[in-house]
Amino acid sequence: MHRREIPLTLLVLMFLGASEETCTSRLHITAVEGEPFYLKYCSSSSERENKTAIIKWYKNESHGPLELSSSSSPRIILLDYVLEFWPVHLNDSGSYSIRMGNDMHDWKLNVIRRPKHSCFTEKQVMSKSVEVKKSLQVACEHSYYQKLVNRTLLYKNCEKIENNQNPFLKKNAEFKDQGYYTCMFFLLHNGKLFNVTKTFNITIVGGKDVQLNCSALLNEKDVIYWNIWKKNGKDPNVHEEEGTRIRTSEGKWLASKILRIEKVNENNLNFSYNCTAASEGGIDTKSFILLKKEDPVDIPGHIFTRGMIVAVLISVVIVCLVTVGAIYRVDLVLFYRHFLGRDETLTDGKTYDAFVSYLKECRPENGEEHTFAVEILPRVLEKHFGYKLCIFERDVVPGRAVVDEIHSLIEKSRRLIIVLSKSYMANEVRYELESGLHEALVERKIKIILIEFTPVGDFTFLPQSLKLLKSHRVLKWQADKSLSYNSRFWKNLLYLMPAKAVKPYRDEAEVLPVFAQP
Repeated sequence: MHRREIPLTLLVLMFLGASEETCTSRLHITAVEGEPFYLKYCSSSSERENKTAIIKWYKNESHGPLELSSSSSPRIILLDYVLEFWPVHLNDSGSYSIRMGNDMHDWKLNVIRRPKHSCFTEKQVMSKSVEVKKSLQVACEHSYYQKLVNRTLLYKNCEKIENNQNPFLKKNAEFKDQGYYTCMFFLLHNGKLFNVTKTFNITIVGGKDVQLNCSALLNEKDVIYWNIWKKNGKDPNVHEEEGTRIRTSEGKWLASKILRIEKVNENNLNFSYNCTAASEGGIDTKSFILLKKEDPVDIPGHIFTRGMIVAVLISVVIVCLVTVGAIYRVDLVLFYRHFLGRDETLTDGKTYDAFVSYLKECRPENGEEHTFAVEILPRVLEKHFGYKLCIFERDVVPGRAVVDEIHSLIEKSRRLIIVLSKSYMANEVRYELESGLHEALVERKIKIILIEFTPVGDFTFLPQSLKLLKSHRVLKWQADKSLSYNSRFWKNLLYLMPAKAVKPYRDEAEVLPVFAQP
């Protein structure tokens, strides 16, 4: 006898558990005009045992409670603990009660207008958080009207999801999937077609730990709390932190309470974490549901290794190119000039490519210096590389004022080449240097090239203003290494000279005459 009663008892408990999911537990309810709506009261065990109690429904009017019956309106149906509206209208807003003997339960119903430019209302949206790249599921099922559903459509941001034969969305979540998903159920009742909507606000999040923040504007005695208990107890990784309250200027309290879920696992998924705000006027609940996503695919080890090798090789090549460019900068610039045939002397209106300043006294101790200035430089730069130099002894017209003539020739030159020696700063060449510095520093029309013909060591005898020039560079003449046209000395000198398209003479010797040793 007892063995037969056990399955029956389990069946009843299972039925009651499933039925309680459709109960209307909130005291303040919002409905949308034009949609079917219901109020369902879940009675206690003692009330169910009292089979003699008469169930009555009332709408509380200003003049007193008005008993409802099936004859009150063709839109209203009474099914014991359930009050149905087919559909609900704006004038159905108000306070409703169910009485069972001496027991009574009340609701406050607020019917709002259907939005003209949206397929859902914000007050009836349920929120869900989904981790990126994990499973996003939207199941269009209605716990109360499912048996009456004729057809179901799924919308995202009020746009129909095409090629969706089954009203069920399942995919790996991406950030672009975030939005409002609306299930529209079409119900067939008494030969008429009605529709009910159910909307989810899907938020795509990343990370393994989740924090759910619940906030509300409350009065002083109101409370806010999380409902996180399951049938088998609370999950050990779910923690409800202490709440905060901030008093506003209107006398209200802005309350906030965080639910922290550490290392989300399977037990935390597809479970409704309810945040409830309880006040004297009723209870309001907001639900959060965590959905599962698939694990991201790791990059294979061999692909990662190859990528690192390629990155290192590219870095090495770049370093090598920068190093080679720094070492062979002069050669690269000269090749670039020759390849493009650049000539920057065509439109500046100047006559000479360089004015050569040197010690004019041809004494025995200065003989090599004089020969270098008046013979070697013109032979290489003019005859071999096609430049035009201004040499004092050759190009200055006799009989004119020397100072004015030198100043005029420097103005007509693009460079000032100074052949330095310990005896250079004699009175007769000092003006050449000062005039060139004026053109370089003040007029900015000339660049200075310094050639250290003999070791000087100390350059303090030169004017301090020469140090202000960024373009000057000291080239050292070494007779044993600088004779060849391809030597580093002549390449550096050509680098500092203006770019000019030239054709070297083929009958010139590739090696300059060697100075006789004293």
